[in-house]
Amino acid sequence: MLQGLKRFLWRRVLPFFLICFGALVLFIAVFWLKCAFVKPVGPLPQIAASEKNPAADVGEKNRRPLEDSYFSYPEWYIVWSYEERAQYLPKNLPSGFPYFASIGQYWRSYCFICGLTQSRHQFNFGDHLSSMVLGGSFALEYSIRGAYEETIGRLSEWTSSHELVEEDAYAARVAREYADFVYIRPFYEFHFGHALAQLWKETPLWGKHPIRKWERKFILSVDYGIEAVYAHAMLFASHVTYGTESDETYTWIENAPGTLFQEFSRIKNVKHVGPQSFVVSIPRYQEFTDISVKLAARGVRFAQIAGNDEIMLTVVAPKNWNYDLPASDGSLLFTESFLTQPDVKRIALEGPVRSLHSVLNSLSTRGIRIEHIYDY
Repeated sequence: MLQGLKRFLWRRVLPFFLICFGALVLFIAVFWLKCAFVKPVGPLPQIAASEKNPAADVGEKNRRPLEDSYFSYPEWYIVWSYEERAQYLPKNLPSGFPYFASIGQYWRSYCFICGLTQSRHQFNFGDHLSSMVLGGSFALEYSIRGAYEETIGRLSEWTSSHELVEEDAYAARVAREYADFVYIRPFYEFHFGHALAQLWKETPLWGKHPIRKWERKFILSVDYGIEAVYAHAMLFASHVTYGTESDETYTWIENAPGTLFQEFSRIKNVKHVGPQSFVVSIPRYQEFTDISVKLAARGVRFAQIAGNDEIMLTVVAPKNWNYDLPASDGSLLFTESFLTQPDVKRIALEGPVRSLHSVLNSLSTRGIRIEHIYDY
């Protein structure tokens, strides 16, 4: 029996894993060759030494690599996709969501960032590893969702005459909660186990279109159960690999009003470095963007963010709008369509941190929504 098991492993399992490994190596090689030679946007400008202030140094532990701003985009694209799905599901059947097109957009964005940073000789193994792991997880998740919804899911929709059932409404609500959550916290901290328990508590076992209801209960239970296990594993892996990451971004600001810290309780005064000039800590992730837009509207200027002089941001604009701000304020990196909202597009920009207040105010007054500032 032992000999039979060895033959099975040698003849069946080992070739399978070798094929998978070879396919993975081939994919990485082709992907790298394609993306490493994306047409570069141009070198980063050099900030004059006269504009630097030694007193405003944030310290090594609070400084983040510049390329992290760019590599944050693929990670945040997953958030944007979850947001798009959360907006789509309340009024639409899940089989119509563009799962496979979303996967393509993720890898195209990562490809562009690879080429951009490669052309500027910026390399960070951790950023690439994180993007590959998250991208692979995202692709696997959406591939399974897409394949299921476009086959069994469509058949189930047919049995309900393409009407939404209680479980569809519940799934849409969880998708909304999840999208809101990942704006401010890592995805692996979301309580999928609670979502699974509430599914069975809040939706009745019997009702209109029972076949659709039972099918939804089954697939949502599998979905939330697997997500709960995976999230727990990723939480453990993240803490082992990176430790507990800081939830704050140290920022050097100027022209700050005297009432700043009373008006913005979430901003902490770290160091006073000159008249109306401070190093402050601002919460990371989407809250950093929301607070920064408000600060710029109050006339506050940004000098450095996480020890860096350049930063990337994205805005959401009408499909026919063209970026036309002065070159000194920043430059266009790329544009991207919304898969379920054809009348708008996402525009990625990069520019000097010292021009950030001007860009934020100029775009906001035109009605252009500031989507995210990628604070490394």
